[in-house]
Amino acid sequence: MLVTRWNDKATLNKYHLKLKDRQILSIEYGGRIVESFIEPDNHSKLHKLYVIKRGSNVVYFGQTTQNIRTRLWQGLNAKGSHGYWGYQWKDLPEVDILVWCFLGLDSKNRRYIETLEGELVFLFRKHTGKWPEHHTEIHFHNAQEDEIELAEAIFRDAIA
Repeated sequence: MLVTRWNDKATLNKYHLKLKDRQILSIEYGGRIVESFIEPDNHSKLHKLYVIKRGSNVVYFGQTTQNIRTRLWQGLNAKGSHGYWGYQWKDLPEVDILVWCFLGLDSKNRRYIETLEGELVFLFRKHTGKWPEHHTEIHFHNAQEDEIELAEAIFRDAIA
């Protein structure tokens, strides 16, 4: 298993996806094509933050507790049902995705993950002067100092 330990509370895995017709054609991990996302990214009920990049440009920040493949499938295939049109980046031919999976957080920690996501988008705006190109909504919560520090560490990895 090629899981990258990010810190004692999270893992970080980086993938390259090739897309066509809003479907994932291939998943590359560690320089090779793999069948699926790896542990723990393919588990539901674990909190995840994910960043979508096109080349060196961050275009989207997201969070989920779903299996990352399921979450991506929903965002790539949405057709407006219940007002959800899915990802704005869904027609790009390829993207990189960075997935931070938080271990030991239960379902009651949604606000924590939403806070981190909001801080990441704020940091992006502060750093670049603009919002991520394909980001369309965000949840804002007042962050504690440790959440701000963690978001800053994640942001540094996301823009590297």
